[in-house]
Amino acid sequence: MTNVTKKLSVVLLGGVAFLGGCAAGNHSADEEAPVILTVEVREGPADIDISNRQDVAIGNMQIKSQAKAPGTTLGPQDDVVLTEWVITPERIDGGTVASPVWRNVVSVTVPAGGTANLQNYRIFPAEYFDQQPLVQLYPQNGGFDRETGKRNIRQRLKIAIYGKTVAGRRVTLRFDWDLNFFYQNY
Repeated sequence: MTNVTKKLSVVLLGGVAFLGGCAAGNHSADEEAPVILTVEVREGPADIDISNRQDVAIGNMQIKSQAKAPGTTLGPQDDVVLTEWVITPERIDGGTVASPVWRNVVSVTVPAGGTANLQNYRIFPAEYFDQQPLVQLYPQNGGFDRETGKRNIRQRLKIAIYGKTVAGRRVTLRFDWDLNFFYQNY
């Protein structure tokens, strides 16, 4: 390999590494909107008895929009329309098998500089009680988690809500919610 070929190879490899670094893990596109969203859960579930067979819902939550930079004047083009809710469960009790990811497509508008109040907003469908790992908690399936040996399963729901401003700029709101699932024998 000649000296020129070696230099060209290093430059090409360096360029490929640079481009790969720019693309992987770059979330700045989510931060392009002039607003940021925050969430306040005023009433939410903690302990979930799967024998009740009801969807898990947050009773009362408020999503607030505010200017990213203080003193910024917001207009109607900065209103946010949230459209896709992605809930990713992860185990927080030492187990490794978590419930499946759940996607919910629901439109919620948050006015620029204002709030949206949601009541009884579903964050986990009851049909997931019949899937691993929660199905193990039913008495006919042993009534305990085989990974931990416990009669309950604790999961953290990593909630990501995606949307855009009216002007088309992407916005993402993320928050976590911990749940303790169990089966109550009456």
